[in-house]
Amino acid sequence: MPERDFDSIYRNFSRLVYWTAFGVVHNREQAEDIMQNVFLNALRHLDTLAGFNDSQLKSWLYRTAINAALDSKRRVKHEMLSDEPIAVNVADATTDVEAAAERRLNSSTVVSAMERIDAKYREVLTLHYFSNMSHADIAEALKITVGTVKSRLARGRTQLARVLSKEGFEYDG
Repeated sequence: MPERDFDSIYRNFSRLVYWTAFGVVHNREQAEDIMQNVFLNALRHLDTLAGFNDSQLKSWLYRTAINAALDSKRRVKHEMLSDEPIAVNVADATTDVEAAAERRLNSSTVVSAMERIDAKYREVLTLHYFSNMSHADIAEALKITVGTVKSRLARGRTQLARVLSKEGFEYDG
């Protein structure tokens, strides 16, 4: 079992926590706040987490992130929050503005399409593609079988492809 310190936990699992939170709240700033709270909680429980193997740690962080995101969503359910930043960063002079605009449009289209597929498929797609979790890790975190993970990935890709094709985008999964 590897030696665990806070920096290594954060470095190895921050993407998982962020994308898990974002998958629930669909807001960058809120997901970042949730991520900060999850890692503050991890810091408080560092002695316990130090004894966990990678799989146990991923499960603990995932479950903590889901719970924190659901709590956050309940607190702000009557507020209308935008996931667009208030201030836009000035692009570097070497940045191709048109390409950046197209990437942002495609990214927001995919995020929007992800919101319109079934939650159980969205959850598995998010963990696999955005948090880079293996099938086995997803199965353990969600308390389902690896076969169920694989079928949800396939069905989720199919649903995502349908939504994207309705938007005029081709999706090749």
